[in-house]
Amino acid sequence: MGIGLTRLRRLSRSLLIIMLLCGSLACAKPSVLKPSMSTPLARAVRFTVLAPGAKQVVLVGSFNGWVKDATPMKIVDGSSVWLVDVPLAEGEYTFMYVIDGVRWLTPPQAEDFIIDGFGQTNGVVIVR
Repeated sequence: MGIGLTRLRRLSRSLLIIMLLCGSLACAKPSVLKPSMSTPLARAVRFTVLAPGAKQVVLVGSFNGWVKDATPMKIVDGSSVWLVDVPLAEGEYTFMYVIDGVRWLTPPQAEDFIIDGFGQTNGVVIVR
């Protein structure tokens, strides 16, 4: 019974997210995507960041060992918005963006922030 309730809750959350997205898409211009807080998807988290003029953006964090080439992001056509969907289990993760291999960017839309041991401010995403 517990497993059935968990699946039902996940399905309910997914349906709610889909309904909210459909409602917001009806009001938005279809070609415009804005960076936002990390968004939970059915089995992943969507990370988005605005990086005008960037040639490469990668997502680094506690979930990928802070390896710069482990999670490359893709640019959304006709914009400066970069995105990637990352499958993450429940938990709390710290992360940053690396622009063109050299500039470390604190996520402006993170749920929370924490100072790391290197003097940087990391974003925090919480997966429930």
